[in-house]
Amino acid sequence: MYIQGTLSACPACLQFEFEFKFEFECSKVIQFLAATHLPHQMFYPQELFPRPRARPPLYGSYRQETGLLQPSDQKRLKPHRGKFQRLLIPYIKKYCTVSSVHGLRYLTDPKLRVFERCIWLLILVGTFICATIVYVDLTALYNAERVQTTIENTMQPIFYVSFPSVGLCSRNRVNWFTLENEAPDHFLGANASQEKREIFKQFIDAVSDVHFNEMKSLSKFFSNASLARGINQLDHLDVTEVLKYINLKCRDIFVECNWRSKPYDCCDIFELQRTELGYCWVFNSLVSEESRQRTKKDKYYPRRNAQSGPGSGLQVHLHRNKTRHPTSGRRGIYVMIKHPGQWSDSVRLLPDNSNNRISVAPRFTGSDARTRNLKPRVRRCIFPDEIHDPLYKNLPGFLYWRGNCRSRCHQEYMLQLCNCSPSQLFPIHKNDNFTVCKASQFKCLYDHRRTFSVERLAMESEYVDDVYTDSMFCDCLNSCSQLIYETIHSSTAIDESEVEPNVYNVHIDVFFQSPWYITYNTHMRFTFVELLANFGGIIGLFLGASLLSAIELIYYFTIGLYLYLFNGNRKTKEQEVKATPAPPTTLYFRRQIAPKKVVY
Repeated sequence: MYIQGTLSACPACLQFEFEFKFEFECSKVIQFLAATHLPHQMFYPQELFPRPRARPPLYGSYRQETGLLQPSDQKRLKPHRGKFQRLLIPYIKKYCTVSSVHGLRYLTDPKLRVFERCIWLLILVGTFICATIVYVDLTALYNAERVQTTIENTMQPIFYVSFPSVGLCSRNRVNWFTLENEAPDHFLGANASQEKREIFKQFIDAVSDVHFNEMKSLSKFFSNASLARGINQLDHLDVTEVLKYINLKCRDIFVECNWRSKPYDCCDIFELQRTELGYCWVFNSLVSEESRQRTKKDKYYPRRNAQSGPGSGLQVHLHRNKTRHPTSGRRGIYVMIKHPGQWSDSVRLLPDNSNNRISVAPRFTGSDARTRNLKPRVRRCIFPDEIHDPLYKNLPGFLYWRGNCRSRCHQEYMLQLCNCSPSQLFPIHKNDNFTVCKASQFKCLYDHRRTFSVERLAMESEYVDDVYTDSMFCDCLNSCSQLIYETIHSSTAIDESEVEPNVYNVHIDVFFQSPWYITYNTHMRFTFVELLANFGGIIGLFLGASLLSAIELIYYFTIGLYLYLFNGNRKTKEQEVKATPAPPTTLYFRRQIAPKKVVY
């Protein structure tokens, strides 16, 4: 009683008594909680009472936790969303956070405000649009012009290419003495009638000057009804053999030949061959079987030349006796400059009693091996070994050349219109399934002479109007290793002192224009590797991404998404309850009140 009264009389003592009882009761609570052995729980006296609410942070949360789905995210998800959507949205946010594409992580950064995320979204959309525009333009450039031809060498030595093949075709090539006296007995027999002999002579004379694109010589024969009616009597003849038999011999037309300023026997260096102009004398050719066999034995054949200028190449002197050629309308000599492996080409008529100079400038265009990946129509050429391509057309047994393709096309037009091919104009291979034109079938060739005289080119109709009712169309591509001989002709009359009364003289000089020539190369303008490199540069410039970024995107939304949905989330509710630890119970206590000594 004394103590109680004493304490009640003193306010300081009362405060001391309250604090002593409070600490005593707290110690009992702590001892009780410790005796219950609750796992993983700590209690502090200061936490028994509620503390003031903290001020919310500007960015993030004080309770930021690691993991895919934050408690704050769970609260923001609307309750009506399905389970798949609730799982997918956090997964997408995780991808944006770890993606190697620049800027995506700002779209899901919780520390950024909404308007900042919108700004980054607009930036990403803008850069993606710019990258798409540049890529479309680059792809259009890649598909538009796949190849380009550039100058490879302007000083290539001239001896790297063969000297051109020179063909000389006389307009009047018939030996009239042989035609009138020997040929009828040889081909018709001694008992042939005079009418048949006359038909034979007139028909062979007309056919001897037949060209593929010019058949005017047949008009005189077929305009004579009596001669035309009896043409069937000559169907058993081989017209080609007859023409070869009555053709002028080498000694009849050649006087002198020089090759590289050295005299040669003309009959040794010229060979009688068939062309689209009939029989011609050809120099430096690879068309006949004999010349092909020669290339295997002589490494310097076909002939080449290292010199240039007049007199350095081929010089030929030809003459024709007027008394042996009663037909006065055919004068001059056709000259043909072509590739040694080409069957025929265009010609130029050289007048009699003239000096002619022909300067030749080769032009070679090769193709890079990578252009084989393109179609022939795209690269505008065809390789000789692409025999299975639909655009491949060539004379059998010949190397592909544009001129050989055109000759095959001409032959097919004759087969289409007349069901035969004249063997004196075109070669016939053993695998060809068609017949040689008989004498009576030349009437069909003559009737379609206008068709054979006009050849139209691809895309010509877009620029030139078609004024011809009948014409040919030969869609022949260049060879991917094309050698073309460009020529410049000059002709002058010979001096009067050299003119002979009964002889026509023609002098021809064929030479290289320069000791050098220009080579061109066709290559890919834009390869796939270059397109891929440029595309990678565009994506890296605008989006900061790479090929691994694309692989990463594919992985995240295929394998990664599958594992996330069907492997990483297969937990039962009991497992989730057991795996989730109970939240700690926190008790808040007020701070201890330190005793104060009161002095009275």
